[in-house]
Amino acid sequence: MNYRKNINIYSYYRMFGELIILGPIIMVFLREKGLSFSEIMLISSIGSISVFIFEVPTGILADKISRKYSLVLGSLLWTLQLIIMIFANSFLAFAVAEIFLALGITLKSGAKTALLYDSLKTINRENEIQKYEGKANPLIFYSQAIGSIAAGFLYTINIYLPFVISAVNTVIAAIIALRFSEPPIEDKKDKDSYFKFVKESGKYVMNHSKVKAVILYGTIFYMFYRAGFFFFQPYFEGVNINIKYFGLLFALFNIVAGIVAQNAHTIMSKAKRRTLTLLSGLMILSFFTMTITKVWIGAFAILLQQAARGLYPSIISKYMNKHIPSNRRATIMSLYSLVVNVSAALLYPVLGIIMDRSGVFAIHGIMTVAMLVLTAITLTYYGRVNNSLLNSEKVA
Repeated sequence: MNYRKNINIYSYYRMFGELIILGPIIMVFLREKGLSFSEIMLISSIGSISVFIFEVPTGILADKISRKYSLVLGSLLWTLQLIIMIFANSFLAFAVAEIFLALGITLKSGAKTALLYDSLKTINRENEIQKYEGKANPLIFYSQAIGSIAAGFLYTINIYLPFVISAVNTVIAAIIALRFSEPPIEDKKDKDSYFKFVKESGKYVMNHSKVKAVILYGTIFYMFYRAGFFFFQPYFEGVNINIKYFGLLFALFNIVAGIVAQNAHTIMSKAKRRTLTLLSGLMILSFFTMTITKVWIGAFAILLQQAARGLYPSIISKYMNKHIPSNRRATIMSLYSLVVNVSAALLYPVLGIIMDRSGVFAIHGIMTVAMLVLTAITLTYYGRVNNSLLNSEKVA
């Protein structure tokens, strides 16, 4: 089969599959639908718990049956979620939509990277996965930048138009996924039971210090990175930025993320052993600046978070795929997502309470201190790992 085709169309699958242009308006939309901030955070926790429930079974589905059809089904479930949100008018309806979104995320999460890696492996170019992930990420960010500008204007015409456009994009992604050729998976005919398969994948992680270290670091980073997104719009309101500029700001965010993603390989080469410190440092500095800056210019500190956003996928993808065998890759990537999402599910309600009681500036101060402490602990752990990532980090 022509597995080169997979490599060529992978970027377009990622672009359309992730071209959900709701970022600038989603909080406004949910509030207009009558949800409080606490309810929005609770819905996010429901989504994270749903990912926790679905992540491993869907990863096994991709490893055992088909990564291609996991990607097709995942895209169509995102379409369904967007349709439900258009018609939803209650907390319960939005919670159901979030569950469908979570199921779609889990079907796609480990499968997409695993499909690319194994396609590259068929032509002995698996060490180039960082290059091709780096090629896909700028396309995603730049298209989202255009979509962000469009979202603001579309929302003023009809609040549902951004959802309709996003749904069309997910259908296009499903059509592209149908063109993938399923690459060979090592030991695909293995008949282990579900629980044995999960146990062995978990055991591999626990016995593989580098993978365990990346999962620990990635979990801490992602919790704060994702939480930061929920406070963009409240911060804009806190520094009196007019809603009509939200889309332009989000466009700028995506452009910066795209530029950084496009140059991720160069940045990682120059940072070398300091790559992980740099990644967390960008987030911490952003949170701190937003804590002490209570005028509109503080919004530009979010650009530091977007730089981290551009680097994050390449860094995690590189280390995960380098140390995970093909027949466990999608499952262990899914296990990683599982750990990340259950951690986020525990964090979101706490942040919601703090936000209601203390406000948007205080929440950024708390996140500054918490991420600084946890990052220091994590990097100390790395230093104790034999041939740790910090000491052996070499950009391919």
